[in-house]
Amino acid sequence: MLEIYWSIAALIDFLLVYNFMPLDSAWTWVAIIPIHIIILALLCGLHLLFLIVYSFTADRKDVTNIHNSYRFLLLYSLRLYFQVAGVVIKATGVEKVPDDGKFLFVGNHISSYDPMVALWTLRKKNLAFVSKKENLDIKFGGKYIRKSGCIGLNRDNNREAAKAINAAVKNITDGVCAMGIYPEGWVNKTGEGLLPFRNGSFKVAKKAKVPIVIGVINNTRSIDKNRFRRRTEIRFNIIDVIPYEKIADLKTSEISEMVYEKIYNALEKK
Repeated sequence: MLEIYWSIAALIDFLLVYNFMPLDSAWTWVAIIPIHIIILALLCGLHLLFLIVYSFTADRKDVTNIHNSYRFLLLYSLRLYFQVAGVVIKATGVEKVPDDGKFLFVGNHISSYDPMVALWTLRKKNLAFVSKKENLDIKFGGKYIRKSGCIGLNRDNNREAAKAINAAVKNITDGVCAMGIYPEGWVNKTGEGLLPFRNGSFKVAKKAKVPIVIGVINNTRSIDKNRFRRRTEIRFNIIDVIPYEKIADLKTSEISEMVYEKIYNALEKK
């Protein structure tokens, strides 16, 4: 997205300079760069304004097809934000992820940016997330999250949490989208290892009878610290895909232990 806006800004910059400024003045050529930056900033501002206005067209109903304008805008707005903020995502193992959108994605959770990175990186794999319900209530942005297939989870109410798990299963089995969930349940703010897993997270894979895609992410905590000032490199690795056949006869607690070990070992190697 930034490349498109950069090109548009360059074109507008050229037209302004060519038509309204003296080409034989040294100050004209000095002004080209700041004018370009100002125009680029205005275009990004208009993008944000359009997102806000367009959000009023969205209702609060869950989707049956994630290939819609809201998801498109969400994904490419994330891309624009990453580019402007200097975030570079280095992904490996994406080719292991099924293309049919029928899988459960799980990973470590160290920052609120984690699902954003996963959504963009796995955008062609039709991924959405089981997310804390507060995210779906975010003003303006929450509507885009909902329309992208994400499901709100009430972490303080077991009955409501069970409904969210069943809704995630339905999304997968109905072919709406793949689902992601963070078994730790919370952002791990310790900066070390993993928080204990919630075994119920793996019910999605058991009930939907789909493989489990395991990812490991790091350095997303640095985004806020480096934002707009220096480059932040995020490494997002798909370390394994466990076929459903390997978990079919296992309890969710056993699956949880297996996945925990794989992620923990990958973090150790880092």
